[in-house]
Amino acid sequence: MRVLGIGINTMDIYLQYGKMYPGGNEYNIAYHVRKLGGGSSFMGVFAPDKAGEYLYTVLEENGVDLSHSRCEDGSSGYAVVDLKDGDRVFLDWNRKGVTDEYPFQITEDEINYASGFDMVCTSHYSRLTRDKVKRLGSRVRLCYDFCDDFTKAEVLEMAPFLKIACLSASHLDNTDIQILMKETYKAGCPLIIATLGSKGSMAYDGIKYYYQNGKTVEVVDTMGAGDSFLSAFLVSYLSFMVGDVPAALFAGAEYAAKVVQIPGSLGIGYDIDITNINQYFKLKGGFTL
Repeated sequence: MRVLGIGINTMDIYLQYGKMYPGGNEYNIAYHVRKLGGGSSFMGVFAPDKAGEYLYTVLEENGVDLSHSRCEDGSSGYAVVDLKDGDRVFLDWNRKGVTDEYPFQITEDEINYASGFDMVCTSHYSRLTRDKVKRLGSRVRLCYDFCDDFTKAEVLEMAPFLKIACLSASHLDNTDIQILMKETYKAGCPLIIATLGSKGSMAYDGIKYYYQNGKTVEVVDTMGAGDSFLSAFLVSYLSFMVGDVPAALFAGAEYAAKVVQIPGSLGIGYDIDITNINQYFKLKGGFTL
């Protein structure tokens, strides 16, 4: 099975630890799918700075195909992160990274390339407009992560163009989640997944609701927990002729429980000089908080 991630790559900067960690929704999925034994590719925009070099090299050295990524002049994206009892909290981000400045246009050539994959993953944070996502989803098997920043209207609007819809829904109660899942299915999406934080996850396929409890582990960092869950879910789900939803939910929970016990999204970090962060990013005006 082969999965393509289209979207962001970024550095998560932990000032209190003097570390930065590669990440980004679709970047994480491409990495984790490959680590789990699937074939994966990443379509992203990299910058010609030190952070961009690190970001590119991590995927390249781990066997992720980058043939349809590109490099543009500018800065790598970054997010400034704090950890509170293992839960990641975003403090700021640079807003003018190369993915912001040079987003993919979803051309005919890009669609043709994407159509060769078993699943294409993108998200609310991919910098793709809704119209681009719809154009893509009308031609390929698309998994879209709404993250935790969605409205019911947005989900239902996008549903007809998706094969899998993912919701970070720990802020909703079970009844509201079930109602939204059922309406999303009726709007045209055949499978909806909701992650519920420490409570686990659930899915709906138009026939029944499936539930998976979360695992109790010593949490180091929740960064990328949802991406790791989705990666393992997809590897399991796409490995069967008819997807086994309960098995895929279990696989997602097992893998995410491992990932939250490592720092950053991937467990790969770089020491940084917090007094001179500009040396890692090609920033206009320099690094500020």
